[in-house]
Amino acid sequence: MATVYGGSDSEVTTGAVDATHRQPTVFDYSQSNQFKVFFPIFPITEWFVVRANIPSVQLGVADQYTPFVQVQVAGDHLTYGDFSITFIVDENLKNYMEMYNWVKNIGFPFSHDQFNTLPRPDYQDKSGGTNYDAESDTYSKANDRDLYTDIVLQIMTAKNNLIATCEIYEAFPITIGAIEYSQQETDMTYATCEVGFAYTWFDVKAA
Repeated sequence: MATVYGGSDSEVTTGAVDATHRQPTVFDYSQSNQFKVFFPIFPITEWFVVRANIPSVQLGVADQYTPFVQVQVAGDHLTYGDFSITFIVDENLKNYMEMYNWVKNIGFPFSHDQFNTLPRPDYQDKSGGTNYDAESDTYSKANDRDLYTDIVLQIMTAKNNLIATCEIYEAFPITIGAIEYSQQETDMTYATCEVGFAYTWFDVKAA
């Protein structure tokens, strides 16, 4: 008879199940360089991304007070970590300017007229439908939701087969890292830039 603590009389059952049913079916490891990332409103930057991450996630806990110990119980809110990418800066700085201009498009540092003036390259209206007029080849703004974009991070196997997809919803850039230049480098190095994004939430789905 097991000793009862906290109203539980469960016993340890280690070894009571068939060990062969607990063995994994996949023994290969996920390679950190096997991924693709898609930015609907940053098509130039998309081609130069060399680093990205699946964000961390943390479930909140609630404290239940008792006369003995403070018991932690499962909460009901998730806190998502940072999502960031690193891209190699092209010689003409086109991908950097693509990011910088979009941040300026949101933050309008010099004039109110700068706010939400850039067209979305995907011509999508985040409120639904499309704002693209093919006859006049023009794009009209719908609302501030056009400042956001969904990001797709695809995880590949060693043979470049899609294995999982991480979808990051309603993202927008909030930090653009510095680009370092130096004439003291002895080896050929390429300038890189890191961009951090804020977003609503993300989901990971098996392919």
